[in-house]
Amino acid sequence: MRRATGLEDGALHIHVGMAIWVAGVAIAGDVGALWPLAVAALAELLNEALDRWREGSWRMADTTMDVVNSLLWPLLLFGLARAGVI
Repeated sequence: MRRATGLEDGALHIHVGMAIWVAGVAIAGDVGALWPLAVAALAELLNEALDRWREGSWRMADTTMDVVNSLLWPLLLFGLARAGVI
């Protein structure tokens, strides 16, 4: 995917995870809505399942970093919204 976007894998996960979450938040109209976070998490889990199928085995270090990169900022912003900070 790097050739198509020019982004490293980690950066691509950050951008796509945020894009999915932000789109959901825009539809929901609420940063603290749970379902946009759930959709971003589901998309990431599906991506990791496809990676596992393509690779033939789990690569836990890669999978862990992909999940962290995809969900860190959406989780942080969701948590801050639920805490009333934003």
